[in-house]
Amino acid sequence: MVQGRLRDLLLAGEHSGALPAGEPGIGAGSAHHPACGDEVTLHVQVDGDRLTDVRWQASACPAATAVATLAAAELVGATAGAAAAALAAAVASSGGLAAHERHALPLVQRALTAALAAASESAR
Repeated sequence: MVQGRLRDLLLAGEHSGALPAGEPGIGAGSAHHPACGDEVTLHVQVDGDRLTDVRWQASACPAATAVATLAAAELVGATAGAAAAALAAAVASSGGLAAHERHALPLVQRALTAALAAASESAR
């Protein structure tokens, strides 16, 4: 079971939803976990090299949903190049994940990478 700050974020469910598609600097990316069926989509807005907004949508286990929520709460202000590492550090500092929950971080990182690529493309 998700514990500590991750549990609090999961229960609050803040920053959920989408950002307006088609706007420059906004992109969405999804990732799917084939074994469990978790699906996470992150929506990001990037200005220059900085994330200015992050939103999430998920049909996923509590751990993946909590990590997506953490991404939205913690990554605003991060540089695009450091965002995945910043998310890993935020998960660790928030109490980490149990062994059976550890799939959640790379799942959300894949969605983040896809969203950042889409945001970069939309800014052109």
